[in-house]
Amino acid sequence: MEIDPYAPPRATLEDIPPPTTTRGEWIPFEDETRYPSFGQRILETFRWIFREQERAAAGFRDGDALGAPIGFICLLGYLPAVIPGLLGALWPRQPLWMAWMHLPAPRPAEGFLLLIPIVSIVVFAPVGLILGGLIGGLLNHAGLWLVRGTKQGHGLVATLRSTLYTAAVLSWVMLPLNLAKSIPGIPGQVFELLALLVSVLLPASYQGYLLARTHRVETWRGVLGAWLPGLAALVCLGTCAGLAYWFAGDAVREMFKQARPGMF
Repeated sequence: MEIDPYAPPRATLEDIPPPTTTRGEWIPFEDETRYPSFGQRILETFRWIFREQERAAAGFRDGDALGAPIGFICLLGYLPAVIPGLLGALWPRQPLWMAWMHLPAPRPAEGFLLLIPIVSIVVFAPVGLILGGLIGGLLNHAGLWLVRGTKQGHGLVATLRSTLYTAAVLSWVMLPLNLAKSIPGIPGQVFELLALLVSVLLPASYQGYLLARTHRVETWRGVLGAWLPGLAALVCLGTCAGLAYWFAGDAVREMFKQARPGMF
């Protein structure tokens, strides 16, 4: 066969590499091949989120399903949500703000009135976990979008996966403080204040840190994006409180005078 020296070079089809269809490393909870033991998959997922954030972020980013993270938050977040709720229903404590305003402590419910909150907590806790995780993920993604934290092109699914997995793990970090709030008297009120402070600072900050790793952007973008929904809520509450005080300041001051004499 004669070869034309002036013909342009051609590549045979066999020389063209097939498109890659492999994905990155799987989150341990989703990888039954490498981690056949159910307990090992859970422990490894915890370890990745706390100690190997880059690997966890790659798993969040490369996955395309929400079934596993939803199952993870229902499974791992159930007890941290139900136990403090049951303690609060069975042995109601006096919140710090009620003690500060000298209001009487709530009395424990009895009979059917006690059964309603117990059944609601036990039965509807998974629904609350799912809705809370999904809504939190949507708000996180909106905050990331506002600070250009989605510029690398990773979509909403990556944010939802990161939010759901991380929220389930952080619920166990918050569990000791949430249990300590049920201690009667001043110690319980101190733990209540401490739990409020930690719950405001820790979840959003760590969520933002992992979101930055997931979306491969600067850390400050992830943290600020996770904080923006909470800051917006605080601004709205502050605005509503300011308007209420502006239009009904005398009534508000009178209420505080009765609760805390000498305050005004």
